Formats: sequence, C-alpha cells, structure tokens
Amino acid sequence: MSMTTGLGGVLVVWTVGLLMAGLSEPPRQANPPSALPLHLTGLMVDKETPSKSACLILCTGPVERRGMFFAGQNVCDLAAIQEIRDDGVIITNLLTKRVEVLTFSPAKPSTGALPPPPAVPAPAAASDIVAIELPKASVDLYLANLPDLLASAVAVPRYRETANGRRSIDGYEIGQVRQGGAVEQMGLRDGDVVLEVNGQPLDGMATVMRILGQIQNMPQAKVTVLRKGQRMTFVFNTK
Repeated sequence: MSMTTGLGGVLVVWTVGLLMAGLSEPPRQANPPSALPLHLTGLMVDKETPSKSACLILCTGPVERRGMFFAGQNVCDLAAIQEIRDDGVIITNLLTKRVEVLTFSPAKPSTGALPPPPAVPAPAAASDIVAIELPKASVDLYLANLPDLLASAVAVPRYRETANGRRSIDGYEIGQVRQGGAVEQMGLRDGDVVLEVNGQPLDGMATVMRILGQIQNMPQAKVTVLRKGQRMTFVFNTK
C-alpha cells in the first residue's frame, strides 16, 4: 500500500493522530533509536483498539518504498512492527534482533518562502459551497514537517446514540486550531465538525483508513463540515 501524500495527508493524518492526546500513561521503557534506513512520517493512533493503529514509513534503502503499516507487519524486510504509540513506533530490527524505536525526524528547514495563506471566502447567500485554492508548496512543506502538522489542531470523535442504545461516531469535531497552521489555512475553525470526505461519512477509524488510500494524490477533495448547525462543503484544489 502506498503512503498517503498530497492533499489527502493534510486533510486526514492529523485527525486520528491526536484523538486521545493528553491521557496519562504509565512510564515507558526506553528503547534505543533505530539506525535502519526507515523514516517515520505519520501516526494514526487508536488507543481504544490498538490493532487499528497505523503508521506511515518511508524506507530509503535498499529500494525506496513508501507505505502504511500495522503492528505485526514487516517493513522492507528490515524491521517488524511491535507497537504503534503516539510518540513513535516500537520495532524489532530484523538484522540485529534488537528492539528499537522509530521517531519523527527533526523538521526540515524550508528552502524557500511559502505563498501566503489562501483567502477563505465566505459562502454565497444562496450556496453552502466554499472553494479554496491550497498551494501545493504549502502541502509539501507540511507533509515534510508532520509533527507541526499534527499540532495544527485536535480532532475528537463526535458520538450519537443509536436505536439499540449503542454509540456510533458521527464525524470529528475540530478544536485548538493553531493560528497560521494547516487546518486554519484550509478554512476550518474551532467547533467545526468534519462529517464527510468525498461523500463518505467519517464514522470511525476503518473509514478514515479507507479514505486515506482513496484520496492520495487527488487534485481535489470535497469535505462536508457542520458549522453552527449549517452544513458546508469545502472544495479543496491543490495547484
């Protein structure tokens, strides 16, 4: 499976990476950092069902490969993933049989000035559609600095009660939107609830994972948002 890149990464990766942020955890055993040619570029953590957690890894040798991996899978015949955490991935080095950790690489400095953030127009009175041009240079920079991207907002699932008394996820509510961050540049605000991406309801981790594989590298994506009781459709175009 190829790694999610382009607009899809900006729209979704941060959504699940911070769902359960801030919960206290027992002290973790320190593992040595891995020197394998593997680079962690994204995390999607489901603390209620750890088996659904996934990570995005770039393998730079011996052959470059990008992919999405789960616990129990091997990465480029170099490592076996043992555990996916919110601060890194525990692996077994298949060459040395040693338990190691993959963490995010330090953010790369920008090689040039980014275009100014796109202006987010208000929807016309007779329409709930907002078209936004998101410069590809901005997308590429955020994907190269995923820790900053993940910190640009927090998303938590919004639940609704079903007829049988169980709860189901009915979108993700956005909060703590950082000024000037990727989420704000996309026009989203605190309190917005992301309901759908390309017509597919965001009803859980499995759906998010499926959408990640579908919208990679797409030049356009439609995101349905509930804002103060009004449904709005954001049409994102990358140039």
